[in-house]
Amino acid sequence: MAVDRNTLIFFIIMFIFLSLPSGNDQPHSNYERKTLEVYQTLLSNSLAELNKSEYLLGYGNITGYQLSYEDHLQHKKVKDWPFRHYDKDHPWKENQEDSILPNFVSEKVRLFWGRDYASKEGDAYLLNISGRADGDFIPIKSEVKVVDLVIPKYLRQYYDSRSNFDDDDDDDSNNNNNNNIDDDDDNTDARSSSVKSGNGEAADGRYIRRSDSEIGASKENLAASSMAVNEQYPRVGNITKEGLISVVVKGYQYNYNEPDFKVVNESEKVGDAIVADLLLTLKDYLEVEDHLLQLSGVYFQNTGSLVATTNSAKFFGSYGLSHLVMNEDKFQTAKTLMKQFNNIKNDKEVTLDDMNSSILKSMDQCEFVTFIQFNKTGFSHDDLRYIDNELKHPTGSPLPHELPQLSIGEIMVYSPDCGVVLTKRPQTPFVGRKSEVLRAQMKNVLTGLLVLVCAQLYLIFKQVNLARTPGQLSVISSKTLFLLGFEDSLLALMSLLLSTVTEDLYLLLACIATIAFMLCGIFEMRFMVSVLTTQANERGTTWWEIMRGASNIPSESRTGGESVAEAENSEGPILPIANTPTATAAQQQQQQQPLQQPQQNEPVPDQAWQETSYSNSIFASGFTFTIIAMFLIFSSLSWRLRYRIVFEYMCLIFINSFWIPQFLRNTLKNRRKAFNWQFVFGSSIIRVLPLYYFALYKGNPLRHRYDPTLCIVVTIWMVIQLFLLVLQNVFGARFWINESWLPKAYDYQPVLTLRNLKEDGFSSDLLASFKQKVTTSAASTAADATSPQTYVECECTCPICMAEVTLPIIMKDEVEESSKRKVHIPSGVKKEYMVTPCHHIFHVECLESWMKYKLQCPVCRTSLPPI
Repeated sequence: MAVDRNTLIFFIIMFIFLSLPSGNDQPHSNYERKTLEVYQTLLSNSLAELNKSEYLLGYGNITGYQLSYEDHLQHKKVKDWPFRHYDKDHPWKENQEDSILPNFVSEKVRLFWGRDYASKEGDAYLLNISGRADGDFIPIKSEVKVVDLVIPKYLRQYYDSRSNFDDDDDDDSNNNNNNNIDDDDDNTDARSSSVKSGNGEAADGRYIRRSDSEIGASKENLAASSMAVNEQYPRVGNITKEGLISVVVKGYQYNYNEPDFKVVNESEKVGDAIVADLLLTLKDYLEVEDHLLQLSGVYFQNTGSLVATTNSAKFFGSYGLSHLVMNEDKFQTAKTLMKQFNNIKNDKEVTLDDMNSSILKSMDQCEFVTFIQFNKTGFSHDDLRYIDNELKHPTGSPLPHELPQLSIGEIMVYSPDCGVVLTKRPQTPFVGRKSEVLRAQMKNVLTGLLVLVCAQLYLIFKQVNLARTPGQLSVISSKTLFLLGFEDSLLALMSLLLSTVTEDLYLLLACIATIAFMLCGIFEMRFMVSVLTTQANERGTTWWEIMRGASNIPSESRTGGESVAEAENSEGPILPIANTPTATAAQQQQQQQPLQQPQQNEPVPDQAWQETSYSNSIFASGFTFTIIAMFLIFSSLSWRLRYRIVFEYMCLIFINSFWIPQFLRNTLKNRRKAFNWQFVFGSSIIRVLPLYYFALYKGNPLRHRYDPTLCIVVTIWMVIQLFLLVLQNVFGARFWINESWLPKAYDYQPVLTLRNLKEDGFSSDLLASFKQKVTTSAASTAADATSPQTYVECECTCPICMAEVTLPIIMKDEVEESSKRKVHIPSGVKKEYMVTPCHHIFHVECLESWMKYKLQCPVCRTSLPPI
């Protein structure tokens, strides 16, 4: 199908529009530039504090770390920092007087985190922890209070000026922005927009500030007010219900193998710890709440322990993480790795988008510190090294049947500004697979899907070759083909989209997308166009008429000349002529003109225009529905569990209802069979097999829930449809409808009377060709014998083969319909002729052969109902 110029220009403009940069990465004003410069300077100062830090001297002047947990409880201010002096005689210690962790959290962490060292000969901890683990969590009820993390004042003023939430603050900040931005007071007491730090949220959604007197000075009032507002205005990570936890880990290489890390000398090489990025997902069991958090940290391979923190404009977690390792032994390792990690991006390379994102994080989410303890594997250090190398760079070497899993023994998640403490539910597994194993499993799934798509392509190709004639195409439901094509186009478009974001699976996804596009865009679309073109004569026809087999058939009162003229006016003459002949002359000429058997690929008038019109409409509607469905499916992934289940059931039942339109079409056309049974059962099995895998196999890579009910419902619905088609094939297409409810179907071999010949528009040549041969029907009763019914055999010329065709005509005009059935007509005579709705007479073999290729009268081109 050719793409017109307007469509091509549209796609080019859309590509250029989507390729344009956002324009938010560079400052647009002097105020934005100065704010960005101060922010870059703050990051540079924090990195300098990390470089010169020592375990005994504490965190240093790092945003989010100036105040300890006890300082927050005493309502101390950041502008008054420092409060203590640390040295060898008075060292910094891991307690709530010096640390940001309350004693309750640090004591629990010490019970499980980094206590058991692994030997090289015995069972070792995982070396590569990239992967995903899923488990259950419960909140811990404790006396931990909510602390007040603050955002630097200049960033708060910048946020207010951008959001225009507070007119008074905007006017003041706009008048004094330049003066305030030059001040060196980067960590003054400016409250963030979070309700924990004393800010409320107005009814219209605007953030407003409150004074310290409004907050309350006592610890009890602070905790109570924070918890109350917390429940009303939750932020990302502020979850108090038990539920599901998922940890996706991406481990870096050793720092000396990581190209982005800057290792200055040999002493900075670390061979027993790596940097890791985490995606922490917290959901309640009903999935009403869904929180996604990004963290960065350090994993110690000798102890299987990992510590990670979030990062935002009010909490530079990765800059002070080295002091969260619980002892001085791990401090130097964590300091070296965090220094190299934070130095990946030069401070001057930090863009305005980076700063804005950091500010929004500080406003919208809780800050977290996470401690994870992995379980030991059943493999030694050398075995794990061999397995990791083979998984990362396959060479065909044998691997153990049971590969090591990502198994988490304990986890502690603490949020200082939300007061949330979470841990793993006891006696429940918290396990998962490594990234390489998940990737290999996904490749196997995609390979199986590719085989199914190829099998579907073979079935549709075979079905297209079997259904070539108009008689066969007229009974096929275009809606069935549309549902099948819609499902295939959805698979093709989603595979194409995912192939652009998954580099490792690109080849398989691209192959699936290509074959699926061939399936739906070439074979199924052309098949659908052929079906619609064949059924074009049914447009404007009621179902009642189609069931009778009289689609667009002219009235019996019309003459043959009127039918010819009407056909020519609707579709135009086959050949250009100067003068249109009269109806009688045209009919005589067409009756006498010898006709040849049409070629299979001979186009009917306006067929090319119809095919183009159908192709464009199918492509436009199908592509639109596919785009809408794809975005709806991706959007449903973030819905709560109950809504997602309902949506999934409805969609799967709808998209697997493709045999219902065919069942109704069979009933409409009174045909037992439309598709090949191999295509029917093969397509049905192919489309439910992926559902069985993802709904019944708990270890599927997409983490779809175990739902046998879904499989049962869809299978029962599919079996019901197939059972109905089988019943139609055995008992007839209309077995489920009372015969008295149906209209009478058209009879191609009627018993004709003289009245029919005179009043129904038959040609006068037919009357002139009568050969008187009087025959008396066999009378079964005395009454019939006294009033014999006679008929004559009339011979006329078949317009197709130009041979004589014999048909019986009843001579008595008073014969009723019931009497016609009693007239004995020799079966051999009756089977020799067929009369079309437009009153043209042919041999049975001639007309049936013609109708295999065209459902049009060979004489006047009037549409014919299928036999």
